[in-house]
Amino acid sequence: MRLNEFGRLSLRLLAGFVVGAGLGLLVRAFPFPHEWLTLVARWAGEVFLRGIFMLILPLIIPTLLLSLQRLAETGAIGRIGLHTLLTVVALTTIAATIGLVLTNLIAPASLLSVSARAALTERFGQVVPPSRSLTHELFLNIIPKNPFYEIANAFTSNQQGGLLAVVLFTIAFGIALIHLPSETTRSFYHLLEVIYEATLWLLRMILKWLGPLGVGGLIFQAVEGLGWEIFPLLSAYAATVALGLLLHGVGVYSLFLWLFSKVSPLALLRGSMPALVVAFSSASSNATLPTTLEVATRRLGIAAPVAQFILTLGATVNQNGTALYEGVTLLFLMQVFGVPLSGGEQLLLIGLAVLIAIGAAGVPGGSLPLLAGVLPAFGVPAGAIALIYGIDRFLDMLRTTVNVYGDIVIATYIHRLSYGNPPDASKR
Repeated sequence: MRLNEFGRLSLRLLAGFVVGAGLGLLVRAFPFPHEWLTLVARWAGEVFLRGIFMLILPLIIPTLLLSLQRLAETGAIGRIGLHTLLTVVALTTIAATIGLVLTNLIAPASLLSVSARAALTERFGQVVPPSRSLTHELFLNIIPKNPFYEIANAFTSNQQGGLLAVVLFTIAFGIALIHLPSETTRSFYHLLEVIYEATLWLLRMILKWLGPLGVGGLIFQAVEGLGWEIFPLLSAYAATVALGLLLHGVGVYSLFLWLFSKVSPLALLRGSMPALVVAFSSASSNATLPTTLEVATRRLGIAAPVAQFILTLGATVNQNGTALYEGVTLLFLMQVFGVPLSGGEQLLLIGLAVLIAIGAAGVPGGSLPLLAGVLPAFGVPAGAIALIYGIDRFLDMLRTTVNVYGDIVIATYIHRLSYGNPPDASKR
C-alpha cells in the first residue's frame, strides 16, 4: 500500500467515524423509528469485527516465529546484536510501564457513569472471569496440554490458557526452530512469510473496504447508547495515550541520548523530522523505512551498515510507542468493564504489551487484532476493542512516529558503540 493510499485510508476511516457519531447523536435527539438503522449499524460493525478476529491467529503465529528468527540473526554480529536486543527490550518495557502508570493515575474510565457501564456491558457482553487465576497459577494457566485445543478455544468464554497458551507454545516452537540448521527451516520460514504477507493483505483490504462502514457502525452503537458521554471518555483515553507518548518520546529518549549516545536530543530530533513526518502521515513503520534509512545515513551521519541493520530490524521489533499504547488500551478497557487487576497481573500486562509490540506488524492497525485476542484472557469481551477503534487511526499515527524515532535513537547509540564517536553532526 503506497503512502497516498495510507492517507486515503485515514480519511475514509475518519469519515466513517464522523458519520456514525453524527447519526448516533441524531437518533438520540429526535425520536423517530430507527430500528433499521440500528440493525444495519450492528451488522456492519459485527462483520468488520469478525473480519479482524479472523486474522488474529494467522497473524500472531507467523509474526512471533518470524520475529524470533530475526532476533536470533542478531547473534551473528555478536556485541552489536546483544546491545540492540537489550536496548529494544529495555526501552519497550519502560514505554509499557509509563502507559500503565499514567492510566492508573489518570483513570480515564472514571468518567463513565454506572448506567453507561451497564449499557456497554449489555452491548458487548458480560465480563467473564478467567477460569483460572492469572497470578497464583500463572504458569499452569498458560502451559498448554494441547496447543491445538487452545487455538480452537482461544476466544470462547470457557478459557483454559486461551491465547496466552498459544503464544507460549509459539515462542517455545520458535526457539526450537532457530536451533535447527538453516537449510532445514528455510522453506518453513518462507511459508511463514507467505502466510504473514497474505494476512497483512487481507487486513489492508478489510480496513479499506469494511473499515469505514464498520467504524461508523461501531461508533453509532456506542453514541446511541451513551450519547455525549462517549466523547469525554474517548478524549480522556486518547489524552492519556498522547501524554505517555510525549513523555517517552521527549523525556526517555532525550535522557537516553544524553547518557549513552552523547548526542544533542534537540539536534537529533530536528534532523529526524523528515522521517517523522512520513511516519505520522503513513502510520506505518514499514512504509517509512526507505525515508528513515535516507535520513539516518545522509542527514544524521549514521554509518550505513548500522542504519541498515538497526532500522530494518527496528521497523519490525522496536515498537516502543505501540507498547505504551497497548498498555494504556488494555488497562483502560479493563477499567471500563470494571475488571480489577492486582500488582502481579499488571506486571503480566506489561509483559504482554511488550510481547505484542515486538510481534505487531508495522502497518496501520497491525496491533489491534493482537489486542483483541488478549482481552478474553482477562475476562473482557474481545468485541470491546470496538470501543476505541473509531479513534485508533489518529493514535496509530502518533505511536508510529514514536516507533520510528525510537529506531533512530537506537541506531545513534549503536553507531557510537561501534565507531567510538557520535554520528557526524556536520551532516545534519
